[in-house]
Amino acid sequence: MPEAHPQATQTQLSLASLAEESFILSPRHLGSGFYDQIIRLCQQAGFIPKVTQEATQMQTIVSLVAAELGVALVPASLQNLQRAGVVYKPLEDQTLYLKLAIVWRSANTSPVLHQFLAQSRAVTRFSAAFH
Repeated sequence: MPEAHPQATQTQLSLASLAEESFILSPRHLGSGFYDQIIRLCQQAGFIPKVTQEATQMQTIVSLVAAELGVALVPASLQNLQRAGVVYKPLEDQTLYLKLAIVWRSANTSPVLHQFLAQSRAVTRFSAAFH
């Protein structure tokens, strides 16, 4: 949310407290699963989000938030993207958990691929899912 937002000083927020806010989301056609889960979470909190801006990249969404054009629900990992004028707040409510998969040709011997897989295993809590 924008740093100047009245709720920016709170430690965490309820999703329902954002019911009257303008939301910035990625277009549904670029990621219907994530988009639909955000809409569903908002509906469970008792409202339909008012989507006033759409952007294709998360960095752009964060920049639109910094410009005080609305709030956005973003992956927790995006907190690593420090942007002046933006604060990240955890939600009290149930949050989204998305499953990600990596697919590759088993015969691929590329050192770049194997380094990518090693890094992916190192940063995920679900390393057992990699075969």
